[in-house]
Amino acid sequence: MVKLRPRTAVVTEAPEPKLEEERICEDLMILSDDSDDNDSSSSDSAVKHLRGRWELASVLNFLNVFEPLVSEKLKLTAEEIEMGLIESNNTNAQLHIALLKGIPPVNKNIDDENAWITVLCKKLSPWWPWIATGEIPLTANKGKEISEYQGLNPINRLKFLKALCELRVQQDDVRSYIQENTKEEDLDSHFRKRKLGGDGKKTSYWFDGNDMQGYRLYREVNEISKKNAFSDKSCLSWEIEATNLDEFQRVARELSSSKTSPLAATGEMIETEAIPVVEKYHKKKERALKKKMKLEKVVNVNFSRPMRITRSCRNRMPATYTFDDYDKMISDAVEEREETDKDEVEGREQQSASLGSNESSEGNKKKLTEDEEPEINKEDEAPEITNDDEKENEKSKEDAESKGEYGVKNRLRQRVTRNSALC
Repeated sequence: MVKLRPRTAVVTEAPEPKLEEERICEDLMILSDDSDDNDSSSSDSAVKHLRGRWELASVLNFLNVFEPLVSEKLKLTAEEIEMGLIESNNTNAQLHIALLKGIPPVNKNIDDENAWITVLCKKLSPWWPWIATGEIPLTANKGKEISEYQGLNPINRLKFLKALCELRVQQDDVRSYIQENTKEEDLDSHFRKRKLGGDGKKTSYWFDGNDMQGYRLYREVNEISKKNAFSDKSCLSWEIEATNLDEFQRVARELSSSKTSPLAATGEMIETEAIPVVEKYHKKKERALKKKMKLEKVVNVNFSRPMRITRSCRNRMPATYTFDDYDKMISDAVEEREETDKDEVEGREQQSASLGSNESSEGNKKKLTEDEEPEINKEDEAPEITNDDEKENEKSKEDAESKGEYGVKNRLRQRVTRNSALC
């Protein structure tokens, strides 16, 4: 009979419940991620809607042609203008202020915060039927127009900007600018754009831009309404086909491989006329970006280094234009010289005293030897000191004295030069 051994129950620790604060933080993080995704998707859709409007291409072309009159200091790319219309930020305000300053009379308070919105509404209200279609989306209303403008969608803000450009063209300086440039060069080359090509029916391709805004390829589709073929009304759609080098090359390949000869010719025109200009622009942009990154890297490295106390040419003694320091330096040198002279004199006295004691001891020895040993051989007698030996001793003493004096002078000269260098 087989007995089954009872199974031991495994006790597992229950997970600790999360604190309420941790759960709230996680929920907030999830909500923030979702909101970021929603913001990015909404901005992308807003950019797509803006790029589908012909008014945006018209505004960019106006800023390209009349850049010297609008503002030479205002350097904005096409992407910055788009985001300014979407977010209604400072870039959008600077652009509108620059255009409004060219339409007299100029308001004195236009540079104040959000004051340009009121000026914009007052300028466009009487001219709206002649420069735009439909009803004006916003009018001056005792300051309420500022908050209402912030609540407009980007398309209506674009309509305001397009109407403002139309009103700016009506000014005298713009007309004189056009007349001066038409005398020097062809009108079509500067003020009128020529299309690159199309299918010859309803689709056209346009290339426009500059080194500041960037270059773009537009596709225009003009469809006549089927309800009334004899009317002038048409359905116009405007799309941006390419904004960078890769997109230009893709569109050129697609059109070049088309079976219809007009579209294939358009693809060749893009390859020969548009792509070289875009390549040059992107190379210039990459060089500027690399230079900026290199500069930021150098700045970050300098800030990341530890602070160390180093010697610097600026850590010098302050210059004084009085004789106090000089007199002190000379007095110190004189005292040092006197001390060295005293040391030399004492050394000489000690040396002479030692020589005198040696002579007296030798004389005593001679007397003792004479009493004890009256007969001494000449060979055993002590050598007499000759004149040559005396001259050599005197010469060695003089050399020692000259060396001591030279050392003192050399130290004095070094100290003077060092103090003059510090001053």
